[in-house]
Amino acid sequence: MTPGCISPLPRPKAFENSGVDKGDSRLGFTTALVESFGAWEIRSDILYLDNGAFGACPTVVLEKQRDIRQWIEENPHDFFERSYIPACEASREALADFLHTDPADLVLLPGATHGLNVVIQSLTFDSDDEILTTNHAYSSVRLALEHVAKRDNVRLVVVDIPLEVSGPDIILQRILASVTPQTRFAVVDHVPSRSGLVFPIKEIVHELAALNIDTLVDGAHAPGMIPLNVADINAAYYVANCHKWMCTPRGVGFLHVRRDRVQNIKPLVIARSPYVVDGSSHSSLEHSFGWMGTNCPSALLSLPTSISFLNTVIPGGYRGLIDRNHNLAVLARRIICRTLGIPIPCPDSMIGAMATIPLPDSPGPKQEGMLPVQQALWREHGIVIPVYAWPSYPKRVIRLSVQAYNSLDQYLRLADCLRSVLYNERNPAPDRLNNPSLKLLRSSDSWGNGNDHVSTEYASACGHHADNGSNGADFLETPHQDIKNPTPRLLVWLAQLRVRRIVEGSFASYPVSLYPIAGDAETRFFMESKPDYGHANLEISRVAYMLSCIDQRRIPRIMEPSIACLMQDEDVVENWPEWVELLKNQAQILTRAITLDMAASQTPSTFPADASDFISRVVLYKTESHGGNLSFSFWLRALADFVRGRWSPVRVASFLQIHSFLKDPVGGLRNDAATQTELFILLFNELRAQLDDAQPSQTTWETVAAQLALESSFISQPLVRHTSYVHFSGDQQLVYSYVDINHLARSEFSSPAIVVGMIQNIINSPSNDLYSIAPIAVANSYPICSSHDARAVVIDGNNRITTVAFLRFVSIHGVPDTGETEELREYCQSYGLGPVYFVDLCAVMQMLWDGPVDIIDQLKIVEKVARFRHVRQVPVLITEESSFFTKVLVDGYETFLQPVHQCIFATEDLLVALPAKMQSHGRAKGFKALPIR
Repeated sequence: MTPGCISPLPRPKAFENSGVDKGDSRLGFTTALVESFGAWEIRSDILYLDNGAFGACPTVVLEKQRDIRQWIEENPHDFFERSYIPACEASREALADFLHTDPADLVLLPGATHGLNVVIQSLTFDSDDEILTTNHAYSSVRLALEHVAKRDNVRLVVVDIPLEVSGPDIILQRILASVTPQTRFAVVDHVPSRSGLVFPIKEIVHELAALNIDTLVDGAHAPGMIPLNVADINAAYYVANCHKWMCTPRGVGFLHVRRDRVQNIKPLVIARSPYVVDGSSHSSLEHSFGWMGTNCPSALLSLPTSISFLNTVIPGGYRGLIDRNHNLAVLARRIICRTLGIPIPCPDSMIGAMATIPLPDSPGPKQEGMLPVQQALWREHGIVIPVYAWPSYPKRVIRLSVQAYNSLDQYLRLADCLRSVLYNERNPAPDRLNNPSLKLLRSSDSWGNGNDHVSTEYASACGHHADNGSNGADFLETPHQDIKNPTPRLLVWLAQLRVRRIVEGSFASYPVSLYPIAGDAETRFFMESKPDYGHANLEISRVAYMLSCIDQRRIPRIMEPSIACLMQDEDVVENWPEWVELLKNQAQILTRAITLDMAASQTPSTFPADASDFISRVVLYKTESHGGNLSFSFWLRALADFVRGRWSPVRVASFLQIHSFLKDPVGGLRNDAATQTELFILLFNELRAQLDDAQPSQTTWETVAAQLALESSFISQPLVRHTSYVHFSGDQQLVYSYVDINHLARSEFSSPAIVVGMIQNIINSPSNDLYSIAPIAVANSYPICSSHDARAVVIDGNNRITTVAFLRFVSIHGVPDTGETEELREYCQSYGLGPVYFVDLCAVMQMLWDGPVDIIDQLKIVEKVARFRHVRQVPVLITEESSFFTKVLVDGYETFLQPVHQCIFATEDLLVALPAKMQSHGRAKGFKALPIR
């Protein structure tokens, strides 16, 4: 999903007839959502999505407040005696004009909670009275009402209003249905903090007034979020904050009292009136609340500047701002709901700039404080957003807030991170990397001669043999069985085993390596490159071959001058951080140039059904023109400089970034360097004693460094944390996991004929058990221009994933009538499947319609497809795209694909996809079939 494929949102009904001039926004719809506006003080290293909690103050307002403080401190006596009242009057008049009311009916207070207490503490009730509120009321409001109910022995009636409502009439009806002859007073939110719904407050106030019931409106979130005409609402009392959406400093709020109710209201603080001159011209409200003791009024006096900011921060003025924030909130809510498969709880017209979304129930026991999901979003992703139990545990919700400093990409990132956090919550990792201890893993039970390990191939069949070296106490027996449900710690040990073999010089006799191995490149490597580096499965050899023999995998020409300058430095690893940001910018420029040259259209909201609408042309970027092979020289320098210097965390991180950059100059710098660095250090520290004893040569140290870079890069992938199976086939270690079907990106179409054949085999299978398939090869990638920060992309297995997705569709919706594809489109969009899936499913359906009727007749038998109805995950083979030497046909000639193209063709936001079988990654020598689930 991109902003360009979203149709303009309709004007929310809640904003109509508000008594405010409408004005036309002069900002393009897409621009308004993808950009942020104004200067703010919020940290750049976090994602702040919680404006609804405490607001945020723009830089210009904070500077004004500082100026006011300076003004006060220059002569405090003069300020409070001569300037205080005129300055406060200016702020009150500016606010009254903003709220479309008379300043005489308005008092400035520290906040909405203060104003609410002023009202309810001023009123008294008889013992048979009832006070009405809703379950959406803010916690402090409930506490204050419960206090008054206990004080006056009255009944507090709480109206239950669900988050999921079809329209504002439901809210009005539920409130009126709870009114009794004893109802005397009501406290109702305008925009509740918990739900973000925009209540039909004018209608509620009017209907309750007709029943002689006064209403106190808690409008804490309304000013600055939605058009607000307080006089038109005509409530007896209206309280609100200015620091949330009006962007004032904290400590500014107001109370509006209808003139026929002024006599009821008394201040919480009794003090003198500041209006000693011409006092008769001021109302009793102004006299009572004009002075509440000495305090710093700088926040209050900044109000005019805040209002000016609201009117100028975005083209179109204040109207443009609230429309922009509303539109982004609506779109953000759609993205989150679609990502999580959650129905949208209320119409778009019933939210302003906040949206509350129900999440799956909390799985664990109730606990105090911040919920685990909120903690994980902050700790793991730096996202500030509220997640709380509501209406009661285990039910929980997440609340989105949109202010001018937010932009669409932040909510796209939130969707991806939230999906990951919820997945990890449902599927907790079996163990942490540092537990169990290495000593425990050395026990024979850790390899499991028990029932949990499924034996497939013995050592004699796949080239494994027992380790009979002199350091046998430090080594496990070589695994001769596949490993089911391995701990991450076990994967660490397998990586260390390969490094130990390098140190011992025995790797060639035991070349079992992570898939993909060198494969047929091994022969070419020894024919075309220097064999001094050892076995072709070693990472140092693979990178040397890639940079020596494959021109298309060398440094892009745009980056050549930067690397040439870096090579002039004494230590390229030490000075690498100075060049990273420039290289990242150049990578972005290169990506934009490629996509621009491809001239692909943005994906429309209604997916096209024809593959011919997609661009399949591969645009290769130009690589270095340096005659001496700068790329390979840089790799050799990086290895040498790193090994000669200290292996500090900073230098390790730089070396790992260089390694990732050389394997994928465009996307490699987006990898999670922090996690990879921690794993590199973990792997190395536990091998250090053996390395010190062996006293390896410079070449061996370089080989070890390169291998540790590969192993730490692989283990740092998110999917590896949830490994379900390790399969050994020949000299390959194949690591399997499971991925939600809906989370898999696609870069290539499937072959309809093959898919139909697979469908026929499955429905003719006598078993009703879930089907087992060869795991689908995936790689962690960063789709370009995408609503996903990082996700698994199908490298090999497009026919299998299309087959499973199609059978799940049929099990849910049945077989559509000939020519009817709308249900297929709705299925893809509801489950978050991209346009490539839709084209594939339409092609498969068309082939079935055109073919023999017996297959369709079989598909119509519920029992044949019922087992696919609740299928959620497929087994996957975890790989890294940058480790493949992928071939592709360009203009009729076979060439090597650059890793960036997997990112480009995997996006769902551009109409791009490779034809079926156009790219060739090569396949593993064997596989272990695993069930879908």
